[in-house]
Amino acid sequence: MGTNLSPTRESAISGQHNTDLIQAFTDAMTSDDIERVVNIFDPDCEWVIMATGETFRGRDKIRQLATRTVAARNHPAELGIKPINVFTNPEGTKLCWEYVHKALITDKWSASASRQSLDTKFELPIVLTCEIRQGKLVKVREYFDMLTALEPGTAHRLYS
Repeated sequence: MGTNLSPTRESAISGQHNTDLIQAFTDAMTSDDIERVVNIFDPDCEWVIMATGETFRGRDKIRQLATRTVAARNHPAELGIKPINVFTNPEGTKLCWEYVHKALITDKWSASASRQSLDTKFELPIVLTCEIRQGKLVKVREYFDMLTALEPGTAHRLYS
C-alpha cells in the first residue's frame, strides 16, 4: 500500500529536494568541475543561449559547452561566478539563478571575430531560468547582454 501524503507534506519534500539541487547547482557552477555541472542535468536536457539562439541538447553537448566556457576564462583572486539572486517556485519545478560572472579572457575566448586582448577583464550579469523534473535540470535558458559578451571592458550606454 502506498503512502498518501498531504499537499503540505509533498511540498515540503519537493522543497527539500529543490534545496539539495539548488545547492548542487550552485556548487557546480561556482567551480570549474565540469562533471559536477553535467551530473545535475537530465540525460535529455537542453541549454539555450537566448542571445544567440544556440541550443545544446543532451549531457554530451552540455559537457562541450561547459568545457569551452571554462577554457575561455580565468578566475584569479576576487573574480568568479557570484550568485546574487536564487529562487525557485513552491512546486519545485522552476529555478531562477541570477549571477555576475567576473573573469579574465584567455586565448580560448570565442565570443567575437575580433578577439579581445588576453587577460581583458569582463563582468557579465547573467540570468538562468531552469526547469526541473525529478531532481534534475531538464531545460536552461541563459540570458545576458550580447554587447557585453562581444566587447568586454567596453561601457555601453543607451540613454546617457
